[in-house]
Amino acid sequence: MREALRNPRLVALCVAGALLLNFPLLTLWDTKATLFGLPLMPLALFIGWAVLIGIAAWIVESKAVPDEAGDTGADD
Repeated sequence: MREALRNPRLVALCVAGALLLNFPLLTLWDTKATLFGLPLMPLALFIGWAVLIGIAAWIVESKAVPDEAGDTGADD
């Protein structure tokens, strides 16, 4: 991944996380239903949180690939 794209992707992930873990979408999971005996609200919160952490780790840990100019994006 190009170094120039890393920061905008992290910002977009932060915005997506703020929307995912905010009031309007959380009300979708606020029911009496359960999944494997667990209430949906905490389950949705932890799964969404884990997905956000996984995507952030993937963005940060991905290797820089050379662009057209031959720059790897790494500081020499």
